[in-house]
Amino acid sequence: METSRLFYVSIPMLVTLSISLSGCDRGPEPAANISFSQIGLCKGYDASSGPVTAGADEAFAIFKIQSVDNSKPAKGFFFDPALLYVDQSSPQQKAGNVWEWNRRFVTTDPRFAQALGVTAAGQVTVSKGEKAEINGFVVVPVGVNNPTGGPVDKQYAFDFVYDTGSSAKGEEKLSEGVVFTKLNSPATTSVVANCKALALK
Repeated sequence: METSRLFYVSIPMLVTLSISLSGCDRGPEPAANISFSQIGLCKGYDASSGPVTAGADEAFAIFKIQSVDNSKPAKGFFFDPALLYVDQSSPQQKAGNVWEWNRRFVTTDPRFAQALGVTAAGQVTVSKGEKAEINGFVVVPVGVNNPTGGPVDKQYAFDFVYDTGSSAKGEEKLSEGVVFTKLNSPATTSVVANCKALALK
């Protein structure tokens, strides 16, 4: 009698366990792929309102977002260029909370695109199974005094992170559901004075 009761009680537990384990052999969910190129670094440009200059030990890193490929994920992806950033955190900063990192976000100042006559990358919703050609530029004020403390010869080679806003309780899930494809290596390791000297096309 007692054995029979234990048998029936254990069946729901076995079913729950088998359901939980059934997803363990699945790989990671397909991600949206953002492809981009790094154009160069510059100190400033002339806007209609006057000169715009990067801060001390900073420069404007210019990138071109080529496309957002959402052909593999099973749901739509909302791309917001303002959520892109370059992580220039030192190892000590990386050991702390994400909010203490040296994150250099894309600036939303429209003067750059207006002054240089280029198209700024904008927000777009990419439906599942679709690919959106962006072909727009973004600007990130970055530190040029090697704030990461990494190899000097690679200090001007930047990669993106996408702030998905899903970081909680110390578990960083930044760029969750997003991967990046960098289409080039930086053509130069120098910082030009005028952004118009860069090949923006």
